[in-house]
Amino acid sequence: MVNAKKTELISELKALRIERGITYQQIADKTEENGHPVSLSTIKLVFSDKHNHDHDYNNVLKPISDVLTPPSDDDTLELKVLQTRLELKEEIINQYQNRLENKDKKHKDREIFYMNLIEHLQEEISFKNEQIKHHNEAMDRKDATIKDLYNKLLESR
Repeated sequence: MVNAKKTELISELKALRIERGITYQQIADKTEENGHPVSLSTIKLVFSDKHNHDHDYNNVLKPISDVLTPPSDDDTLELKVLQTRLELKEEIINQYQNRLENKDKKHKDREIFYMNLIEHLQEEISFKNEQIKHHNEAMDRKDATIKDLYNKLLESR
């Protein structure tokens, strides 16, 4: 699904392109000149009537917008385009912040789980150590008893 803000930005860029009378080739040439080339076919796809492509903001839409809204102009439509770009950037930032918060919560939940697991395993190890100690003491007593019985048996012969 195509992002609504991106669709709005594309509509505004279409109107701006028509208003300025700039061709697709001119846009492609200018994006390359600006150091952020966008292919002619991608530009045509952006401005087509089909909105089934979710164009990357940083690599496609922003370079095209930079060509159509140079910083020296102060037209109302350009301001609207810039406002939409700003809103789109804010939306992207919010999405990243939500992702980070979700990942942070997920990691904290995992940390709690593993800390509880470690605590449980430490308790289990302590219990097993006590059992081993108890069994060793019992074996020592049995060994001592067997030794006493063996010595008594030897004495009685």
